[in-house]
Amino acid sequence: MVANQDREKIISLVKQAIEMLCEKNISNVVILSSYKINSVLKENFGINIRVDKIGRILSTIAKRNHLKRLKTNIPKYKLHISMVSNLEFF
Repeated sequence: MVANQDREKIISLVKQAIEMLCEKNISNVVILSSYKINSVLKENFGINIRVDKIGRILSTIAKRNHLKRLKTNIPKYKLHISMVSNLEFF
């Protein structure tokens, strides 16, 4: 039960970080990566979550929302700003 609550809390933090990235972005597309989300969480909330945990959650969110994965060594996903309000996190 505790692990499920922790996961939900991390998912909500990732959601907030994605929304912050989209607010500050000037282009129509945001590139999401676990490292970028981790740095937003560190800078704005003072929270340090392991990058691999964020990566697994980001991967789940990307699959659920059919985000395009970029062909890089570190998984990165392409998100159109117009889709942010329609993202499914749970």
